[in-house]
Amino acid sequence: MGNPSKRMKKTALLCSLFWVFLPLAAQETVESDAEVYEYHVGEVDYLSGEGVNLGGFLFPSVFVQGAGGVFEPGAGAGDVSTTGHDPQNDWGVSDIHLHLDLDFGGKVTGSVTGFGHQTEDHVWEAEFEEAYLHWRINDTLSIGGGQFRNAFGFQSGLHPHDWFFVNQNLINSRMVNEGELISQGGEILVRTPSSGLLTFGLGGIRSHSHNHSHNHGGHGDHEDEHGDADHDEHEEGEDHHDGHDSEPLEIDDAGFKSWALTTDYRFRMPFDESLTGSLSLGVGENGFGRNSTLYGAGLRKVWNGHDHGSGGPDFCAGATMWQGELLGRNVDVFLENGDQRTFTDYGFSNSLHHGLSDHVTLSLRHDWISAVEIAGLGDRHRLSAALTAFVDPEQRVRARVQYDYLRDETVGGEHVAWLQIQWQWGGIGGSHAGHGH
Repeated sequence: MGNPSKRMKKTALLCSLFWVFLPLAAQETVESDAEVYEYHVGEVDYLSGEGVNLGGFLFPSVFVQGAGGVFEPGAGAGDVSTTGHDPQNDWGVSDIHLHLDLDFGGKVTGSVTGFGHQTEDHVWEAEFEEAYLHWRINDTLSIGGGQFRNAFGFQSGLHPHDWFFVNQNLINSRMVNEGELISQGGEILVRTPSSGLLTFGLGGIRSHSHNHSHNHGGHGDHEDEHGDADHDEHEEGEDHHDGHDSEPLEIDDAGFKSWALTTDYRFRMPFDESLTGSLSLGVGENGFGRNSTLYGAGLRKVWNGHDHGSGGPDFCAGATMWQGELLGRNVDVFLENGDQRTFTDYGFSNSLHHGLSDHVTLSLRHDWISAVEIAGLGDRHRLSAALTAFVDPEQRVRARVQYDYLRDETVGGEHVAWLQIQWQWGGIGGSHAGHGH
């Protein structure tokens, strides 16, 4: 029969190679008279005068999302979610997102965002996400600060209403602080030749306080959340490892908890202006009081369409985009018996998107993330297929149907079907409404 772990790794490798070569093969079918490619990398130019504005410098927008799912018997939305911003209930309004984007003559820009979402049992929670300003010193250099999302690859800068799918990518859920690496500190943004953007971020990390659990069949990466009292005990140096040798490592503590220094470089490939690369690196203190090092690389290729730099989930008719990201990390930890160890986990997310029309996009995704033996986690795959459509002429009401197949080497497989509805007020409607920065 062979070793199951080796078979899973071979499967992951074959699937990854398939996704890499598929877009390269598709390139041969592009007609020579394809639509001119537009490349914009870096901060999204969402302040273009469209939508609602207050005084010509304040641009508000609101996004409301509702979702419902069909699950295996005995399972529910909270069992298959991997972040607090995935749908937590089998049906209902899942989240409300408020943006206040600022633009003072293009010299100073910024954003204030808040997020309200339903936890399990339809309990509402609110959180203050971002409040930052950027001062553009010249065409090359900008500096800023406040509370902001660290730039780290294609996916991590996107708010839930900009996601390509109903749920967060597996690698971002586990490694990038539930997909939202939010700092309270400063940023430096450097525009490089050939439309590149190099970003440095340094600050204290705002830890999540989502009180969700993922106990069904081991599908979630977070069995429970540590409260402030737990972290106080860590800081006071109390022995919290004695007598629990058999308990698995708490994987959530592997993320950044105290501070982090990150850098992200997004750039256009010199030999192909429709191919965007991304390189990222971060180091910081984790929940064990030791260090984690996070690294990532990504590629995005667009045929017959536009890449406006935001990674928005919708495209013009006939446009196709492939996007792949790899993330990995080295984590220094304390085990329950007090021993010091270092473990490595890694994974990838590949997706392919095609505009069936100006209003309808078909998307496919393959996620894979490695096992972490000392945390009791196995290799995990997820295959997703989604159909996203705007149902109104102004492209402000969006419907999405999605199918997920999850496969974990320790618990087997699970099927999930989703229906999601999004309503938008203000901002720029349609496929170029992304707010990633």
